[in-house]
Amino acid sequence: MTLYDSSVLIDYLDGVDDAVNYVETHLDERAVAPPLVAFEVYQGEIFKSGQANFDAVEGALEWVSIVDDISGVPRAAAELQNELASNGEPLAARDAFIAGAAKRIGEPLAIADSDFDVDGITDHVTVDFL
Repeated sequence: MTLYDSSVLIDYLDGVDDAVNYVETHLDERAVAPPLVAFEVYQGEIFKSGQANFDAVEGALEWVSIVDDISGVPRAAAELQNELASNGEPLAARDAFIAGAAKRIGEPLAIADSDFDVDGITDHVTVDFL
């Protein structure tokens, strides 16, 4: 299983080669995302040029399951944020929540931007940097 950040999903929707290749090589694994990631993807749809098409986004990402049970994620995210802050480099709150979700469920986090590129994160979460 892989937990996806919105950066990968948005790049996948935009046809960015690294994201498309990563997804295609992981299609035999369960793909998940916390609700916050889905919201970020839909937000991207609002601010792109042209009319928002939420049905198209949902159809293109039907292979991703939204994590229903996020109990424990807020605490895992706060603990992770505390550990990273002690290293001097905390994450943005939304990114800490996403990384905390990956930590809580014990699955790798796939990302395609530099938001998670902070000292010490890979000590706590397996991160696939695209």
